[in-house]
Amino acid sequence: MMIYQLQLVKGLLRPTDSFYRLEQAEAIRGLWSRLSLLVFFSMLISFISGYLGIQAEPVSTYIIEMNPTIFEWKKMLFAIGTAVWGLIYPLVVIFIPTLLFWTFLEVDFRKLMALQTFVYLIYLIEFCVLIGLQLFLAIPRTSSPFTLGVLAQYVTDNQIVISFFSFISLFQLWAIALQYRFLKSVSTKSSSYVFLLIIIITLVFWVFSALFTSIHIERLF
Repeated sequence: MMIYQLQLVKGLLRPTDSFYRLEQAEAIRGLWSRLSLLVFFSMLISFISGYLGIQAEPVSTYIIEMNPTIFEWKKMLFAIGTAVWGLIYPLVVIFIPTLLFWTFLEVDFRKLMALQTFVYLIYLIEFCVLIGLQLFLAIPRTSSPFTLGVLAQYVTDNQIVISFFSFISLFQLWAIALQYRFLKSVSTKSSSYVFLLIIIITLVFWVFSALFTSIHIERLF
């Protein structure tokens, strides 16, 4: 029996070899441990981001007017909230596309989950890059040089539209390329069908993310 040992970093660096072995595997080891590790780091990075006030300018504008004790308490609550989102988001990104791919492409569920762990690792890398840009260069996601958010700002002032295009990044395209590369080789469906399914699912996530980031969270403070 051929066993595939899930190695996330090695898989991203050598996708051809990793995906071939994943395609041929009859059993997968390390899936749940790697998934748990991704969720943990997602929560940790989200908590740090929230506590530092990364991409939380609307909230900071309100809570900074409070006395220091209340300010720290509100900041901690916001950080905890972002950590909870850091728990929920990877589960959504991994399980929902996995379920949809399994339904429409009829590919082994565990192999699809393994694929999506690679995808979420790319998302985490992008998140760390965005934090670095915000922290050291004061560049928000919408102005990141890795996204289309900058170009969108020259076309419209609509914040939802700008936010949507800010999710179209080099990292997202990297994730799409990985998904397409693996799914077209394991699915009996046509390449165009596989590509269209990936794009539709990704577009839905971009729209959802754009709407979520456009919510006026400051009204809660």
